Amino acid sequence: MLATAFGIALIVTGLAGVRYAPEIVAAQRRQRMMPFEGDEELEEEDRVRVTKGTAVVVVLIGFALVGYGVGLV
Repeated sequence: MLATAFGIALIVTGLAGVRYAPEIVAAQRRQRMMPFEGDEELEEEDRVRVTKGTAVVVVLIGFALVGYGVGLV
C-alpha cells in the first residue's frame, strides 16, 4: 500500500515536472541558480530538455512502484 501511494505521488510530481519544465528553468534563472560555474553555460532549451528527462525518469520509477504495490512486478 505504501509503495503504491509513493508511486502515485512520484507519477504526479513527475508529470508536473514535465509540464512545468520551462517555468522551472525560468525560475532557476531568475534566482541565479546555475548548475555549475564556468565559462560555458547550458542553453535554456538544453536545461528544459534535461529537466523534462529527469521528470520522465521520476514518472517511470513511480509506475514501477505502483506495479510493485499492486503485485505486477
